[in-house]
Amino acid sequence: LESVPCDYCGSTDADVVLTGRDRLHGLEGTFRVVRCLKCDLARTDPRPTLDCLGQAYPDEYGPHQIAAIRARRPRGLLRWSLTNFRGYPLGRRWPGPLRWPVAPVAGLLLRRRRALRYIPFAEGGRLLDFGCGAGGYVARMAQAGWHAQGMDLSDAAVRTGRAAGLDLHIGTLPGCELPAGSVDAVTMWQAIEHVPSPMATLRGVRDVLRPGGLLMVACPRIDSLPARWFGPCWHDLDLPRHLTHFSRATLTRHVTEAGFDVLNVRAVRRPSGIRRSFAFLAEDSQRPLHRRMARSRLTVGLMTYLALLARRTAQIYCLARRND
Repeated sequence: LESVPCDYCGSTDADVVLTGRDRLHGLEGTFRVVRCLKCDLARTDPRPTLDCLGQAYPDEYGPHQIAAIRARRPRGLLRWSLTNFRGYPLGRRWPGPLRWPVAPVAGLLLRRRRALRYIPFAEGGRLLDFGCGAGGYVARMAQAGWHAQGMDLSDAAVRTGRAAGLDLHIGTLPGCELPAGSVDAVTMWQAIEHVPSPMATLRGVRDVLRPGGLLMVACPRIDSLPARWFGPCWHDLDLPRHLTHFSRATLTRHVTEAGFDVLNVRAVRRPSGIRRSFAFLAEDSQRPLHRRMARSRLTVGLMTYLALLARRTAQIYCLARRND
């Protein structure tokens, strides 16, 4: 392990937020999350060294598995909404006078988590999924009409995706061989919290995007209600793999200072995270009540809705455009 200063401001002054352990894969030791006193960015400190970081991702790490490669075409009203309001070539487009009366319903649907993963389509556009794992999202976007490719540091995950016929590359940003301005959109699904230097990575993303290109960043929110409720048992904490822990404010600040205009930031509901957090809590407390709450759809549903109502869900999606 190594102790590092804040990646954003360089300060070493920090308060301890919590101490936790690896609950997903059982790596030995305890890990601290600290918050910088100068810029408010939270980070894991100490954290695995760069040479040993790969050991935090065991062979059974979920996103690196072949099971993650599945491309399901959207159906029904979601498919119609993506075709008529996001530009995807998934079906027949209706004339404007026919589709606009349904626009309010489509607008609500397109705010749902699954729909948000379909960023606005660009005809003939090139999409890069950074931190792609075995390439499940790359497969989905290729099927939806993008010229999609992925990038990941895991050699095993990239080999798995390539065996399935996907265009995946081993590498990171900055430092890859992609030409400047060569892609129309970059997605980072649960990736930015894993990189040692988020600001350097975001600037590398900006370099490979064309002027006006889109960036979608999704990550856990350390100032969410679930994070407050569950503390060290919060499922999305994922120590020690998550090196940086963003709030809404620190994420948008990073994206803006890296050279992007933030278009919107969405609070996204995810009941499974609350259910798994209850399971971790029950594991620690050994109380039957916590086990029952983990299985209770009513409890999980109410807590999910409360976090969404307060706009402080465990996950946030940030859509931004490269400014020029």
